Amino acid sequence: MPASSGPPRSERETSDGPAASRPRARRDSFRGVIDLHTHILPGLDDGPETIEGSLEVARAACAAGTRTLVATPHINRAYDVDPPRVLEAAQRLRDGLAREGIELELLTGGEISTGRLPRLSEEELDALRLGDGPYLLIEAPLTSGAWQLTEIVERLQGDGYGVLLAHPERCRGFHRDPALLRGLVARGALCSITAGALTGQFGRTVNRFALELLREGLVHDVASDTHDVHRRPPDVRTPLAAAAAQLPGLDGQARWLTEGVPAAILAGEELPERPPLPSRGWRERLLGRP
Repeated sequence: MPASSGPPRSERETSDGPAASRPRARRDSFRGVIDLHTHILPGLDDGPETIEGSLEVARAACAAGTRTLVATPHINRAYDVDPPRVLEAAQRLRDGLAREGIELELLTGGEISTGRLPRLSEEELDALRLGDGPYLLIEAPLTSGAWQLTEIVERLQGDGYGVLLAHPERCRGFHRDPALLRGLVARGALCSITAGALTGQFGRTVNRFALELLREGLVHDVASDTHDVHRRPPDVRTPLAAAAAQLPGLDGQARWLTEGVPAAILAGEELPERPPLPSRGWRERLLGRP
């Protein structure tokens, strides 16, 4: 990451702003799946409308093996969401989790669109960091505008932030120009793909692209991007296990993708070494399989 003009975001003083009331990520509590991209907070975006719906998602997440979940509501032009509302909604949900005896650590962040990003102040960006690290979850545009990400990544890195790209496998700009995404990763950006993409939830093109990104070593995290328990459930392990049938050796990276790297991102630590995938055999290369 390029040198910043000040100390890393994970070390900066935030005692006077919204980030001050964020619970600190407990590094020793990161056991089990860490879901870095979710829409679980009630009434903020297109996630659950009520606290009851949020608790239903939380129960399903725990049943699927998730122990730490980061609430990342949409921070875009469509929803009037700012960091104080995120923190308030998260605290209400934490109170509900405690009341219901649901053992789930809830942290906060935000899925920041490229359109909303320039309007956010430094204080607001600090409050939207993932855990105690410097990373921001930046939404890869689903339609147009992927070309802007190179400048955005460079600018954020220059300001001391890290960038985790949300669902790059669904970005049409990357489908047309995979080299653009490779260049972003080479510059230090990380990629978080959606678990549902591995089971074809978003179509065959997205499924194949997600598998190719995994094969190339361009994926650093797999998250649920949950919105509810039925259409977009909070399950990461099951889709990963299903994808391992198409990409042999992926099961050996499962904990790296869902525990090791997410824990490092939240704690602001160096990423652990990636377990290698086995080389493809001549039959797979001949048939063009991932």
